[in-house]
Amino acid sequence: MTLNEIAKKLIRQNKGRYLILSLSICFAILMTGTYGVLLFSPAITDVLMTDGSTYLIALGMYGITVLGIVVFLFYANSIFMKFQMGEIGIFLSLGMLPKAVTKMHNKQFDLVFAFSGVIGVVLSIPFAFAVWSFLTLFLSYTDHTFTIGWQGIFIAILLWISAWGILRLKNTISLSKADVIKILHSSSENEEVKGAKPILGLLGLFAIPMGVILFNITAVIDGLKTISMLFLVISLIGVYLLTAQITTIGTLVKRFFPKAYRKNILFYNLVRQKGNQYTLSLFVSSLLIALTVFSICFNGSSFLELHYQVKEDPYDYAVLTTGEQQKNLDESTIRLMAKEHNISTSDWHSLDMLLIGREHQYQEKEKNEWGPEFVISQSSFEDLTGQTLSLPENGFGYFEDSDNATFQTFSNEQGNFYNPSVHKEFHLTKTSLISEENIVNNSTQISYFLILNDKTFQELKNSLGPDYQFRYHLFNGDHPENSKAFQDELLGKIVTLNNGEIFDSYQEAAVQDKISGYSDVIIPYAGNELYAARQWDFYPYAKATQLDILLESGSVYLLLIFFIAIIAFVSASMIMCLKIAGTILQDQESYQRAVYLGLKERDLKKMIRKQIALIYFFPTLCGSITAIFMINRFMAVSSVTHISAITVLAVLLSVVVVIIQIIAFGVLQRRMTAVATKAVYEIK
Repeated sequence: MTLNEIAKKLIRQNKGRYLILSLSICFAILMTGTYGVLLFSPAITDVLMTDGSTYLIALGMYGITVLGIVVFLFYANSIFMKFQMGEIGIFLSLGMLPKAVTKMHNKQFDLVFAFSGVIGVVLSIPFAFAVWSFLTLFLSYTDHTFTIGWQGIFIAILLWISAWGILRLKNTISLSKADVIKILHSSSENEEVKGAKPILGLLGLFAIPMGVILFNITAVIDGLKTISMLFLVISLIGVYLLTAQITTIGTLVKRFFPKAYRKNILFYNLVRQKGNQYTLSLFVSSLLIALTVFSICFNGSSFLELHYQVKEDPYDYAVLTTGEQQKNLDESTIRLMAKEHNISTSDWHSLDMLLIGREHQYQEKEKNEWGPEFVISQSSFEDLTGQTLSLPENGFGYFEDSDNATFQTFSNEQGNFYNPSVHKEFHLTKTSLISEENIVNNSTQISYFLILNDKTFQELKNSLGPDYQFRYHLFNGDHPENSKAFQDELLGKIVTLNNGEIFDSYQEAAVQDKISGYSDVIIPYAGNELYAARQWDFYPYAKATQLDILLESGSVYLLLIFFIAIIAFVSASMIMCLKIAGTILQDQESYQRAVYLGLKERDLKKMIRKQIALIYFFPTLCGSITAIFMINRFMAVSSVTHISAITVLAVLLSVVVVIIQIIAFGVLQRRMTAVATKAVYEIK
């Protein structure tokens, strides 16, 4: 038999390891390309501003995920090489030169990497299209046109080529230093783990929460922000120290439960023997599981807040109309339209609103700037709130629908205002600042405004043209199941009255004399439905549909986060599966010896299940608990008001992760146990 025939026979006998490496490469390239195609797609960048914080967060998570995928590739390659060393030892013992062995191995490696990489790149676009198509099944306002982000394909190809070159070089160096004697004894060598001491495990258990807590404290203090990331690193070190103690679990059991240790002595020694293998895989998997839970809950917290915000809005409907539209869409017309949809209206408030300019005043006067501001009368405000104000003719009040308003743009007692119709400034004295929630709908565009004495308001109204006069209708209604049809009819009427156009800069028009570079921005409604639902002040508000609109406007971002979480979770599961497969195959010699010494098949299967459970559930529990704690602490220092609800969400998500792992464990342990015992008894 020639060396080529021996090589082909070994490949056929061990095709499983080539398949695992191939799937790992394909998965890494496919996930990188798919996420990149979505992230850089114009369909997404048109919604998420590329210079905004949301998009930067998405880019940051993409970078972290790509880094994790690179680590995953290195880990898959190391497992592949560990088992390849057996074949390499055979060829070297037969007198084959190391250079020839290296050349033969590289040829096989190149074929696997090229084939798998091509499949990963080619499937990236259809897989991204499938994800996008699934998303748009649940959307009503978003443009369903799928566009390709070619930068994502470029990044996937770059990762593919870079990983191939680096891993090929790494493998070549390892093979050039291969020694037959070391290869023959490699399966029985123990691996010492740095930090594998119980006292360090306790230190790691303490470092995880303390690092997160100190990060939260320093992240909001100006002088300490530069060192805040250091405390997250401390938490990561804590996770590593805790993970490293897995290999010394037998030492603790032996000390406190000697009988249990003697009963499972083979299991504890096999765990200890794996050393660095266990620590690296369990550490990386724990971080990826934590990233899965944390990313969904942390980024989904804003959507949960939107749910509560809409739920707490005091009015079911809000409709803003211009002065010119009042003839065709006044209170009686809206009431009649509601009645036609079997909706009885109540708690009706029609507020006359004016649009003027206001100078936003800061401590540093050179930073002052002009902006538009809505104005209502004192009597309208008192009717709306039931409160009584005392405003002089030369005074003003300011209202914001919030319990934590800061009013930072009112540093002076005197306010400077601008009448856009007569092109004159006027001055009023600050009398009161009112901050109170649930007065108007906070999830609409108009949730703050000036309040003027009735006489001052009327004088201002008489001097303003119709372009700066509006009426804001707030009311409640029954039969929420009919609100969508009612809203659609209102929307159609408003779009028609606006000639099918959106005057996007109508507020800035009030201060066009005070700002540079102003120009009218008029866009067609058709083709900009999602933008209108999110940004257009004249889009009629309906409480029953508002949450859907707000969620859909952010659904692209939530898609990216959810998809990255799936990648992280699948990566963690694949690392664990690779580790399990490697462990079971590597320990077959030990299993065989134990069977020779009288270990029963039932006990052998039980021990294998324990090994699989250890690898599968430690990262799940460690990662989930860490993520829950981080979510709770991060929310505590943010502006989120429903911390307990988000923490419960993190707990529920962790339970889902555990359930998925239990199901996967049941399938995996049955398969791997059967394969391992069959191999042992066939050898026997």
